[in-house]
Amino acid sequence: MTATVAQVKALCPQGTPLTDDQIADLIEQAETYLLALYPDIPARITAGTLAQTTVDFVEASMVARIARNPEGLRMEMDGDYQYQLAAAAASGYLTLLPAEETMLTRGQGAFTITPYNARVATAPACDPGWW
Repeated sequence: MTATVAQVKALCPQGTPLTDDQIADLIEQAETYLLALYPDIPARITAGTLAQTTVDFVEASMVARIARNPEGLRMEMDGDYQYQLAAAAASGYLTLLPAEETMLTRGQGAFTITPYNARVATAPACDPGWW
């Protein structure tokens, strides 16, 4: 269930200062992180309720955020030029974004119950007196 170095690099079009070995280590850490949060991931992949490609994409995205900005800089300024990154993109830590969490947990959790009103279901047709 592991993403590849190539998948991470594909998410870093400007490149990364990290080596392939460092990226591979981060991928392993991302997998450990995900399995700690969601220990049922392998079973769901086997059952077909979660796609392997989804898990790989989430792992690669987690690592790519670090690979793009390993120092975790939020803002950089040089004379008149400056730029700022979003906090989620610049944390410098393996993080799981809410959208990624949704991708991993879709189809789990609460379900919808359709209410049943016996009075409405058994009301005589066109009889306003039943209320």
